[in-house]
Amino acid sequence: MRVMITGAGGFVGKHLIENLKGNHEVIATDRLSSPPIGLRVPYLSMDITDNKNVREVLQKVIPDAIIHLAAQSMVASAWADPASTIYINTIGTINLINMIKDYLPNTILLTIGSGEEYGLSANLGVPLTEEHPCFPQNPYATSKLAMGQLALQLAKKHNLKILHLRPFNHFGPEQQLGYVVSDFASQVAEIEQGRRPALLKVGNLHAQRDFTDVRDVVQAYTSLLEKGPDSGIYNVCSGFAYSAKQILNIILSFASVKIEVEQDPDKLRPSDVPLFLGSSEKLFLTTGWQPKHQFENSVLETLNWWRIRTKAG
Repeated sequence: MRVMITGAGGFVGKHLIENLKGNHEVIATDRLSSPPIGLRVPYLSMDITDNKNVREVLQKVIPDAIIHLAAQSMVASAWADPASTIYINTIGTINLINMIKDYLPNTILLTIGSGEEYGLSANLGVPLTEEHPCFPQNPYATSKLAMGQLALQLAKKHNLKILHLRPFNHFGPEQQLGYVVSDFASQVAEIEQGRRPALLKVGNLHAQRDFTDVRDVVQAYTSLLEKGPDSGIYNVCSGFAYSAKQILNIILSFASVKIEVEQDPDKLRPSDVPLFLGSSEKLFLTTGWQPKHQFENSVLETLNWWRIRTKAG
């Protein structure tokens, strides 16, 4: 299968390429003018907000399937610029779907949403399924919900095959800062190498979230692509929740030096949802997918990646 990936230069894209390329022909796209360092598949520059550019790339590649990762994915950035987030995540996806409709109607599209689309439904305190209502609580989540709803509406109207995936929190080696596991791991790596004092200042550590290793997440995407079910929504999650405190304690247990932890009032943020947990039963029944990576090992691998990166400067 010829698979095109949008946003291939990002954290998830790099892992997805590795997962796909042994069994599929992979073409990477991103808005960068030149391919990211280390990319070992054909690459084309593509801006999903540029209709002409999207059309030219699609007509050149003629993919059997597209996994649409390109997005503005930072919640903080979405609050700072909601309009840009909506434009990239929602309007950009509509552009892509319109080009598929006009030129490649048999191409399968996987749109990547977010577990955050469920928002306040998480207060039910149960594993969230695809049937639970969505009450998103930030512009990023809103943009992803709008993207998914429009994608499925257009799929029905134009007889397209579109799967909207809702991955919950995922992490692993190469994840950028701004996410809890990478933030803690990077700071511990810097402390171990004497680049900062042996003190971690933290905020609210009690909120619990569903975490999955990114390598399991991309395997879920691949499994859905290969099974080719009907259009619909699929959660991608582990079904297990960890608090920030548990994650920090795991990382500290691997640290080579003693590190003090201090709560910083300036970092405290109220949590609308103390527990955010998903159900991947639909995905399992459709593909047989289950997470393979053990959580503590994945945390250690992420820490080791930051150790190498920090040492290299």
